[in-house]
Amino acid sequence: MAEQVGPGVRFPVAMLKYLPFLLLAGAFIPVGCAKTDPVDDNAVAPADNLLGDASAQGLAAPANSAAAEAVEQAALPAATGGLAWTIEPSNRIALFGPPGTPAFSIHCQVRREAQKQLVFVRYLAPTAGGNATLSFTGNGQVASVPVAAVMNPDGIGGHWRAVIDIGDIARDVSETFGGPGTVDVSISGLPSLVVPASAEPRRILSECLAG
Repeated sequence: MAEQVGPGVRFPVAMLKYLPFLLLAGAFIPVGCAKTDPVDDNAVAPADNLLGDASAQGLAAPANSAAAEAVEQAALPAATGGLAWTIEPSNRIALFGPPGTPAFSIHCQVRREAQKQLVFVRYLAPTAGGNATLSFTGNGQVASVPVAAVMNPDGIGGHWRAVIDIGDIARDVSETFGGPGTVDVSISGLPSLVVPASAEPRRILSECLAG
């Protein structure tokens, strides 16, 4: 004889006294064997000596550090802002900037029966007259020369002009253009101008220094 203990479940009456023990034992028996995916024989644990931030993702991840640096460099504006040097050999002058509107110039001025001079002009309108310092920083060298504000006769606009004789200071300026890098041309208190140390300014400087 069997007795129903639940929907669709029948036990013999003789087994009912063991039912509580069977249920208790079932609580400790896994419902089913959990299936696990096989592990690839070639799988290895990550190396302990990874460089960089192993938790980073995307361009910050260690494997993409070179790509991240390339993206960062590409986002930087060109040092010259698209400007370039031109040269007027007959006038011994190198001009930097768009055609007809230079931002900076280097002129080897030849005076009759006198020593040559280097003339630097920064085409940036002074807010007032006065003197300042024109600095050149590039290729591991630094040089500075005194510069004066030149106002237009009508008082609107003007430029900054520095004139130096050929000598130690002129050679110091030439050395800032002596390498492949750029040169920062700055006047104290005003925005600086970054120019390439290309063949044009080097030609004017060397010709003037040659005497």
